Amino acid sequence: MSTIPFSVVTTCRNEMRSLPRWKQNILDQTRQPNELVIVDAFSDDGTFEYLLDWAEKDFRIKVLQKKGNAAIGRNYAIENAQFEHILSTDMGVRLNEIWCEELIIPFEKDPTVEVVAGNTCIDTETIKSKVGWAEYYFENGGFAKLEPGHVPGNRSIAYKKRIWEEIGRLPEQLTFYADDSVFGRQLVQNGYKFAFAPNAMTYWGRPSNLKQFFREQFVYGKGDGEAYIKTPKSVKFYLNKMIPAFFCPFFSGLINLIKKNTWKGVARALDHGDLIAAFFIPILIFGKFYNHTKGYLVGYHLGQEKCKEVRLRINRDPGGFATI
Repeated sequence: MSTIPFSVVTTCRNEMRSLPRWKQNILDQTRQPNELVIVDAFSDDGTFEYLLDWAEKDFRIKVLQKKGNAAIGRNYAIENAQFEHILSTDMGVRLNEIWCEELIIPFEKDPTVEVVAGNTCIDTETIKSKVGWAEYYFENGGFAKLEPGHVPGNRSIAYKKRIWEEIGRLPEQLTFYADDSVFGRQLVQNGYKFAFAPNAMTYWGRPSNLKQFFREQFVYGKGDGEAYIKTPKSVKFYLNKMIPAFFCPFFSGLINLIKKNTWKGVARALDHGDLIAAFFIPILIFGKFYNHTKGYLVGYHLGQEKCKEVRLRINRDPGGFATI
């Protein structure tokens, strides 16, 4: 089995709180990257200077600057990567020690593999409140379902640079979020050969209170709406003129509140004796889908003109909705 050289790519802006730990995660990898390309979006908290100092001591580190959203930065990083095999992650996450090794091995075992989807879950080290634990119980730790049809994100994925070019790179027209959701759907829809690396773990930090959590869901929804993917059922009703727009967020929160997954989460919390987290789960779920749908409506209308090219990337059913 041949050894394949590879580049790790990421973007950042004002990441000094997480950067030292992330740097150590890279240095602790059992399989070291041959190159690490980092694009900084003009940080003003010392991040860029920290990276330059690291680059002076490690010839593998390439630090660039580019103004724009995460997709612009990641495309710039990949464009400047010298190796065909690209491993992508986010700087704010925690990586396990075998993350690089687990993502690159499938390519070495089978040269026909074109995409390797890694794993991700909620970082329990970042949970500081009962709201955080409520989400953890509801999401069952936030583990991805690595199976055919799984749509990978930027947080834990590897692919050949060639297919990044073929697909048209990551879409840059979106305000900030959902570029990887569009890109991942293209990978699945175009039939590229996938392998799955469940042991390539990334751990992502979570908000500490409801206000932060709901704000996050709003901007996620806005990105999905711009891209016109993951359309909530209530928004489909609205687009088919069955309900008014103002009712969509409430309806979305309500129909997701009564789903069995909500009560499975409550049961998990009670199994752990966490009564307060169990109490927060229904509030969290209603608010999650209320705010996601509210953001979706904003993004949908914004994307009508701004994101036409992005929307054309995704195959849709006759009703206009994304098929995956």
